Amino acid sequence: MVSKNEIKKGILFTLFIVVSAVACVHSSGSGFLRREFLEYENVAVLPFEGDDSGELSRAFARNFQKRFPEISILGGRKFLDDPNLEKVNLFQMDDAARLKIGRRVGAQALITGAIHSAGLLSWFLQVKILDVETGRMMGRSTVEIHSLGATDIEEAARLAVEKLYLQ
Repeated sequence: MVSKNEIKKGILFTLFIVVSAVACVHSSGSGFLRREFLEYENVAVLPFEGDDSGELSRAFARNFQKRFPEISILGGRKFLDDPNLEKVNLFQMDDAARLKIGRRVGAQALITGAIHSAGLLSWFLQVKILDVETGRMMGRSTVEIHSLGATDIEEAARLAVEKLYLQ
């Protein structure tokens, strides 16, 4: 017969395992970056779809700047001068419309991203880097995060930049 004390210990141990699994960040991902991209002088980072607070977009820009300090970054909505464009939903635009914005601000490339929920305890961050003149994909990064902790945003951004392997 199992005692109440043993049952309590079993419940606490199970709870500890579940909390530990949720608190740990497990991730995977892939990506590429064309070598020609290293010749660019500036890029525009648009707010990422699904990132209502802008926190993930800013974290990506910070990590990107650390890895590529020679490339200037235009970011957020501050580079959109036309007040009518402020009312446009950037996430409902196609790539061609986004590229027009990139050209208008003088960026050579445009970085866009999106967050997708994969399940209860996992989500994806997908990032695209597009040449504003040709629309050519200059880089792409996809990261899957298996956790919902507060530090996951910075970790996802760091990993998304890290996955930009030079080709």
